[in-house]
Amino acid sequence: MAEDPRYHIRVDPDDVGKYVVIVGDRGRVKRVAKYLENAKEVGNNREYFTMTGKILGEKVSVMSTGMGAPAVEIALNELATTNAKVVIRVGTSGALQKHLKLGDSVIATASVRRDGVTMQYLPPEFPAVSDFKVTDYLVKAAEEVGQRYHTGIIYSTDSYYGRIFDPESHGKYVEKLAKAGTLIVEMEVGALFVVGKVLGIKTGAVLTVREELDENGEYIQAGEEYEKGLEKSIKLTLKAIEMMISDGWC
Repeated sequence: MAEDPRYHIRVDPDDVGKYVVIVGDRGRVKRVAKYLENAKEVGNNREYFTMTGKILGEKVSVMSTGMGAPAVEIALNELATTNAKVVIRVGTSGALQKHLKLGDSVIATASVRRDGVTMQYLPPEFPAVSDFKVTDYLVKAAEEVGQRYHTGIIYSTDSYYGRIFDPESHGKYVEKLAKAGTLIVEMEVGALFVVGKVLGIKTGAVLTVREELDENGEYIQAGEEYEKGLEKSIKLTLKAIEMMISDGWC
């Protein structure tokens, strides 16, 4: 018997919308789904908790993926067997630039690929880039909801604590990226962009700044401004999807 093509996410393909928002934290699924009409649970297995509702009569789904590139790779491959055509990540990040403030939204145009997953698909010379049209909709939506946002290149890594084990080499690497204008660090977007491209899924990402750099290069973390910003990142993402649906795009 062939393996279930949705073995991990455990959803019926007809229960997934053309537009899908992915988040890391399971608890964030309901935070997004509350803005959808008649949202209901359609899948709940491992880290993959999925709800589907509607915007302007069109099905829109929200799925958690847990943390890291491998979990996103699994989600995308299995979502590709459903109705999903556009996948947008709403996540969190640490600033690499001092002008980024807690709660700001970063709309990623591309990612530095420092993960293991994408190397099993394509060589490092292949760029991890977002879909231009998705990104354009996200920018327009950010302006409409009045959210402070930045666009640019971000850094996707597989390791959260490696910087503590080897601070010298890690520090030099990140310093070089920051010098080149890389905005933030996170753990999933490089895989989202590359695997999405391979599968023919249009992708985008909005990352809220959860860690701000002070003048001494130390991090200020989370708090009220971050939570307000995350809520606006959610709203702008759903506004972008509303625009796509209204325009009949994709």
